[in-house]
Amino acid sequence: MQTRCLITHYPSTLGGSERHLMWQTLRANGSSVDVSQKEASVQVFSDLISSLQRNQAELVEVIEERYRATKQKADGFLTDLRMEVADLQSRSSQLVQLSQSEDHHQCVQTFQTLCSPLNKHWTNVGVHCHLSFQAVRGTVGLLKQKADQIVEELQNEIKMKRMREHAVDLNFDPDTAHCSLIISQDGKQVADAGTEQILPSNPKRFEMYPEALSKEGFTAGKFYYEVQVKGQTEWIVGVVRESYERKKAISMSVEDGGWAIELHNGSYSALTSPIVKMTLKEELQKVGVFVDYDQGVVSFYDVNSKSQIHSYSGFHFTEKMYPYYIYKNNNGTNSAPLIITPVLQTD
Repeated sequence: MQTRCLITHYPSTLGGSERHLMWQTLRANGSSVDVSQKEASVQVFSDLISSLQRNQAELVEVIEERYRATKQKADGFLTDLRMEVADLQSRSSQLVQLSQSEDHHQCVQTFQTLCSPLNKHWTNVGVHCHLSFQAVRGTVGLLKQKADQIVEELQNEIKMKRMREHAVDLNFDPDTAHCSLIISQDGKQVADAGTEQILPSNPKRFEMYPEALSKEGFTAGKFYYEVQVKGQTEWIVGVVRESYERKKAISMSVEDGGWAIELHNGSYSALTSPIVKMTLKEELQKVGVFVDYDQGVVSFYDVNSKSQIHSYSGFHFTEKMYPYYIYKNNNGTNSAPLIITPVLQTD
């Protein structure tokens, strides 16, 4: 298995003690970076929790203030109602007495006084709390969504960093490339040759579709690489086992030894059986591919958003696995090359 060396080579004149000191320094630097990242992540959540607690306290204070104001208003209405009830009871008693009086003139005058309207009109009187708890629930829901988004972004960041530690340096293999493909001199780009070339026949070359492999294959451990698909209208990216069919027409599937995703007719799909359509928030510019050979996992990522878009798992790999690519001319509309890009190590 080929792996990428991330430590700069130093002159061989260093003594054993100097090498040991250098190793300790590198180790300490790596540990300090991990600690700093952990502290930064914890601080983000601490700030979020503090903000939520502060907002909760402010909301409770507003609710209590509205409650006190509403209660005071309701108490005032109750006092007025009690006074009017007492007034009505008094008028009722006077009317009973008046009904027993024989002085009709006095009865008419007193009756008019007793029938005068009350001071308050209660038809439109009500007690309302102007705080909308539905709005509060909506706001809390938005806060929860934001918190979940922050958690997801941090998890994606951590996962991407760990995968990139297994980055490998790949090159397109011209001995496997279909005769319609041309590979750049540095081995990092593949594009349509414009015509079918006359190339030496060999068992490794794909003869049915515009396919190619990387030179590098893997039989154990983990590896990760990134492919730029920006500007592409048709492509397939993934991994295949060494015995994958190269001379006959077959459909890409895990049953035939291929684990891949594709862009076809403007739609993204995982090439399972049956095919699974993928709904993405935005067009892919760069695809990250992570393989854990020993665990039988192949995962695909949107490098820009650092989010996983599909994963195959639960497989048992026994053959050498090769990064795999299909570049389709798509009737001349696919002019941008597929590019194996350097993997940038995140801080």
